[in-house]
Order: sequence, then structure tokens, then C-alpha cells
Amino acid sequence: MKHPPAFVRSWGSGPTLLCLHGLGGGAHFFSGLGPMLADRWRVAAVDLPGSGFDPSTGPFSFNDAATSVADWIRCDGLGRSCLVGHSLGTIVALEVIRHAPELVSGLIAVGGLPQALPDARARIAARRDHIRQHGLRGLGDGVAAANLSRRTCEEHPEIVGLFSRLFEQQNASAYASMADALVEWTARPLPPLDHVPCLVMTGDEDAYAPPDAVRAFAATLPTGTRVEILRDCGHLPFLERPDRCAAVIARTLEAWNVPLTRP
Repeated sequence: MKHPPAFVRSWGSGPTLLCLHGLGGGAHFFSGLGPMLADRWRVAAVDLPGSGFDPSTGPFSFNDAATSVADWIRCDGLGRSCLVGHSLGTIVALEVIRHAPELVSGLIAVGGLPQALPDARARIAARRDHIRQHGLRGLGDGVAAANLSRRTCEEHPEIVGLFSRLFEQQNASAYASMADALVEWTARPLPPLDHVPCLVMTGDEDAYAPPDAVRAFAATLPTGTRVEILRDCGHLPFLERPDRCAAVIARTLEAWNVPLTRP
């Protein structure tokens, strides 16, 4: 068994939405979203290996991350959980379903694709190489601008500043290792999803998972998969517009005719 997540944030009680962050993120990414859904669901967010407060120092592996998440679901007694995968977290979520389909009741991909697009790979690789040579200092503002919408940057400098500071405070070696895994990852055939309802969403200004790519991904998922494009959002809609993001998720969960309850 891989070590369980070192840090978990949780809001509310009831059926579980388990949030898996993307490259450079952590459980803190979902601090705006969690309370908005806590009246009806338990929203849990974990730090993936090497991110946030997780002390892992070895190479990041999608297989190991998925195994760790699946083991934690079992040990925590969550029952079947709906996975909310952001960006890289979407790949982790797909691998959790591959390894342990009995643990998953639904999939919500936010700004996520089964593999990085070529231009995104190039940007991530260039940033990774810079970080290995020079560290993270001074990169936060640029990364924030690349991930947030124009409106967010203009109207919410507090979000930009927080994102920038947290980005530069993370472990540079762990970030580079996770970037290695993302740049090198080639999508596997999708796991069986016949009994896993899906929702995919992205921001209309998302440069990592642009709307057309997200729609193409959705077309490979089960019939009935919903696609939501959130206006004035970049790659982080749950930080930029948590109210809208929460409303879409709530409507979707209510529409799904599947039990999202503990066994």
C-alpha cells in the first residue's frame, strides 16, 4: 500500500466528492468550492504526492498517486466517491477508476484532458527546465497570468497575489518531478466508464484545456456526458468563480440517477 495523503481538507458531510488538484496545486485549491457544496455533500481535497504538505521527495508517478488515493478511500471508509479531477488530477482520477472502479461513483473533470496538448507540453517543459536551473522565485506572477482569466487578473488582484505566492512557496524539486510525469504521459485507453457518469468543464480562456479540446475529450466519454464552459475563467474556475463552479456541480449531481451514498 502506498502512503496515504499527508494532508486532507474536508467540508460538510454526506456523499463524498474527492478533489484531486493539478500541477503546482494542493488541497488549498478547493478552499472556495468546498464550503459552497458542504450543505449536501462531503467535499474532501487531498495533497497529491510531493504537493502541498505532502513530504514525498521521490519521482512522481501517476500509478502511485492513483494507488495512494484508492487506498485512502478504502481506509477512510468513504464508500463510492465522485472524483473531481483538476488538470493533471483528471489523469489521476482516470487511473483511480482503472485500478479500483468499485470505489468511484462519478467523474468531474475540470480543465482536464487525458494527456497534455503539444503546446502545453512545451510550455510545461520549458518552465520545468527553468525551475531546475533557477528555482521558483519570480515566476509566480507570470504563471498566475497564464492560468487566470483577464477579468480575474483585472478585478481580483488578491487571487492573483495569493496564487503567485503559493506557487513560489512550493517544493521546486517536487514540482519539476510532477511536470516530468505530465510532459511524458501518453494517454492510455480509457478505463471502463459504463457506470460512471461524467461531467467535463473548463474556462473559456483555459490555455491548457481549451473548450474545443474539452469537447473532443467529452465525445470519448459515455453518452450523456455534460460539457460546461464557464465564462471569464481560465484554468482555475473553482478559484476564479467558485459560485458558478459549485452551481454546475450541484445541478449535475442532482441530475445523475446514481447513488452517491456510502454503501
